[in-house]
This record gives sequence, structure tokens and C-alpha cells, in this order.
Amino acid sequence: MKVLVSGATGLIGRKLIYRLLTSGFEVKALTRSKSALPELPEKNIFVWSDKEIPESSCFSDVEVVIHLAGEGIADKYWTKSRKKRLWDSRVIGTKNLISAILRLPESSRPKTFISGSAIGIYGSDNEPKTEKSKLGSGFLAALCKAWESEAQSAQSNGIRTVILRTGLVLSRGGGVLAKSGPVILGSGKQWMSWIHIDDMVSFILHSIKSPQMSGPYNLTAPNPVTNSEFTKSLAKAMSIPITVHAPSLALKLILGEMSEAVLANQKVLPEKVITSGFKFQFTKIQDAISSLWKNDSLLDHHYCTRQFVPKSQQEIFPFFRDAENLELLTPPWLNFHLTKKSTEVIAKGSLIDYKLKIHRIPVHWRTVISEWNPETSFVDEQLKGPYRKWHHLHSFETVPGGTLISDEVTFQMPGWIFGLLILPLVTKDLKKIFQYRQEKIKTLYSEGRLN
Repeated sequence: MKVLVSGATGLIGRKLIYRLLTSGFEVKALTRSKSALPELPEKNIFVWSDKEIPESSCFSDVEVVIHLAGEGIADKYWTKSRKKRLWDSRVIGTKNLISAILRLPESSRPKTFISGSAIGIYGSDNEPKTEKSKLGSGFLAALCKAWESEAQSAQSNGIRTVILRTGLVLSRGGGVLAKSGPVILGSGKQWMSWIHIDDMVSFILHSIKSPQMSGPYNLTAPNPVTNSEFTKSLAKAMSIPITVHAPSLALKLILGEMSEAVLANQKVLPEKVITSGFKFQFTKIQDAISSLWKNDSLLDHHYCTRQFVPKSQQEIFPFFRDAENLELLTPPWLNFHLTKKSTEVIAKGSLIDYKLKIHRIPVHWRTVISEWNPETSFVDEQLKGPYRKWHHLHSFETVPGGTLISDEVTFQMPGWIFGLLILPLVTKDLKKIFQYRQEKIKTLYSEGRLN
């Protein structure tokens, strides 16, 4: 089955694409830049701005459209121009997307349209909300009403339409956890309706496979919590023994109208979601946060990137098991050279020594291959080098048309204050290094050398 995703580079979109690919779907995407989605074949990426009507070719053989595009609600202050972007990116973007679909011959249109929305549509008060509840007032409610109204035009034209009224999404890659700390907001008594990102993505797949489903669904776990409970659960996972308070007045003065989103009181229940037969994996806030934090330290930082290659795992894995090929994949400005290896080819327990220069500073690096699963994954961990911790998972998964290569790094900076000060520079360097790596892999593939 072919699926088209908008908002593919967002927090939910990226996770969704990964799940779709590894579940056997062929995925196309609408995005502002082709280079932003290395996890998809270039022919499946279509450049689109919400101000435009997308080209009809992106819908070719597509059965399901999943529309998640929209500017981040709490990413910037709500100036007049910012509120217009929030509105246009959702309302105008949805209108243009539906217009493109309706221009297609009826027999060529997607059968299902799944659109984002948010629980902000209910406003802010203490009353429990289900999908049957009265809608609220305020900027967010008005935005969501207009957003859903445009999406429902697909339903009125015979396309099954599912609306995702999403709560606070819990993920280590961004969302509410990226903006949270051990800080109780306002009184702390306001309700927070949350959902684990894995449940969010699983529900989208559930709705694709359930043709009887349509209309709005509250994507929130069955057990909302107060802000105070949420903050204490997060502090426990982070091993921070104290929490502090940020008074409502201070937040309103600092954030202005955006405090509407930050201090929202929303007790939203997923009545229709449960009736649909969907089973939540995470229903308790403590379990959800613990699953994301796992055994991480407060000092751990994460970086993850993925790339599609149109070759099988068996064809490309031999290239990656040869440690000397790492030199080919490393930017020349690092002056990276392998100096010693304990085994001819990589295997569990292999020790590998390198020398390189980081911003002209000579560095010696030794890693051990701590996990080894031929053709599917391996892990290298730093024994000696510039980081306090370096854990790099390399994985290779079969997807339609080829292999998805994933690099997932967990690292700790050296020192305390010094490490925090240089973290932005290091993160920027990592992004540049892995971008170079991906471009080099593309080049090696085109030259027939990736084997």
C-alpha cells in the first residue's frame, strides 16, 4: 500500500515514516526540501509549501494521505505574524491539499484522508471531554475548528476521513519533554492529557487498517494527570530530587498569549479510540516517561539519523563491517585515520583505534564492538576518546525497495559546565558529520562501490 505523508520531517511524521517503512508500506512525502528526508527514495519526495496546491503526480497510486503539516504551536512567541503562520500552515495548507485531491478523477483519489488536529479544540476548563463534548473558545479552539472544517471537506466528497485530536506527545526527540524540566507550571492543578509517541503512531496505523473508522478521535492516554503529577514523574525519571514552581502570573508576563497553551487545563478522554478496539501500550504516566528515559543519565544526549539505500542488507553490510571503510565516510576536515584494529573484520569484541583532529586538536580514539548481529546491527562504544560516553548503534532494516540504515548515538559531554557550554557546537558538528556520511554513501552507491 502506498501512503503519502505531509509534515514528514516533524516529531510525529518522522517516527510515523519509520514505522510505515518497517511495516512494509511504500511511503511518499510532501516537504519543503528533498534533502530533509534521506530515509526515503528521492523519487518519493515532493517539494510542497502550504501556500500552494501540490502537484497531482504525488498522489499516483496513493491509497492513504496522512496530513500532519503545521508550524509548532509553542516554538515561538505568538506575535500577530506568528499566529497567522500557525493558522495558514494548518487551515490554508489543508484546504490546498484537499483541493489537489478533488482535482483528481474520482477513481484516482485516495480512499482515506487522516488529518492532524489537537485537543485545544475543547478550550480550557476542568470538565472531562470526550469526542462528543462541546467545543471550546479561544485562539487554539478557533484554529482547530477551522482546521477540522477544511479536513472534513474530504469526507463530504466521499473520502473516509479520520481526525486526530492529539494531546501532549511524549517523546525524547522533542515535544513536551524537550521543553519540560522539574518545573511545576502555575498551580500545578491543571490537567494534562498526554500520549506516548509510540501509541500515537500505532493508532495512525490502526486507523489505516480499520475502514469503519471515521470522524474525530481524542489521541490521549486514558489516564490524564495534573501538571504537578506530570512534573514529579519526570523529575523522578531524571533523578532530580526537587521540583520548583513557575507562577501563572510570571508565565503570562513572559509568554503573553502563548501562555494559553502552556497553562491549558484539559482533561480529555479517548472514548472513541477505545471503542475502535485500539489497545494503548502506555496508560500510566510513570510507565510512559520511564520507557522513554530508560536507563539514561541526566547527562545523556541523543542523535539519530536514517538513510534509505536501494540495495539489500546482504549487499551493503560487508562494506560496513570493514573498519577501514570508515575513513571513506568521515569528512576530510577531521583528518581521520584508522591506526590499529584487533581483528581483520569487525566482530564482537573487536578493538579499533583511530586518530583525528577536532577543531585542529589531535585526538586518539579507541572503540570496542560491544554488540554484533551480522547484517542487522552492531554497536561501537568508546573506551578512550573525547566523550565521557559514546554509544553508537548501527542498524540495517529491510524496507520496500531496499535498506534503511540507522545511526543512533547516545553521548555524554566531558566536564560539567564546560560540556554544557560546548554542547551546541558538538551537536552542530555531529549533524555535519552525518550529513557528509549520507552524501558519501549516496556517491558510493552511484559508483557501484557500496558492497
